[in-house]
Amino acid sequence: MVTFNFAYTAPINPPGATPTLTPAQVWTGLQYKVRRAEKFVPVITACEVVSEEKPAAGTDGAHVITRLATFREGAGPKGGGTIREVCRLYAPCRIDFVQEDGTTVGNYVSLGPEGELMMTYVFEWRVEGVEEGGEKARELEGGYVKMAKMAVEGSIDTIRKIVEGEIAMD
Repeated sequence: MVTFNFAYTAPINPPGATPTLTPAQVWTGLQYKVRRAEKFVPVITACEVVSEEKPAAGTDGAHVITRLATFREGAGPKGGGTIREVCRLYAPCRIDFVQEDGTTVGNYVSLGPEGELMMTYVFEWRVEGVEEGGEKARELEGGYVKMAKMAVEGSIDTIRKIVEGEIAMD
């Protein structure tokens, strides 16, 4: 097994982007992404929430949602199929998605040096049957870096479309 660790950051409101998204709008969009991942991630075909726990006193304050995400054949962490993820939401800026094999994806909203909103996704992607440093690992890593860019920028675009009314939050 090989573990890939990588991240990608993009500005949420780059020059010329309209409408300008607020932190509250971005957080609302990311919360919606937990429940309706298929509207944000093209390789996810369905998403079902199976349990939900509100933050309890004496815990880390996370709102915990467990979901089943179904990936298109040949896509996602297992090359397709359904995976179980525990999503830990820490308002107003962080969501950790943890899969059963320990694969973790973090979605973070932060401020840049000039106070601009930024979105970062951090991946710890575990892949069985691949040798570290091998040709397949290098090939996968290149694809994952492209996927990270697409995931961040696609999420921002989807949130902007929700705010504009192009995508309904159902």
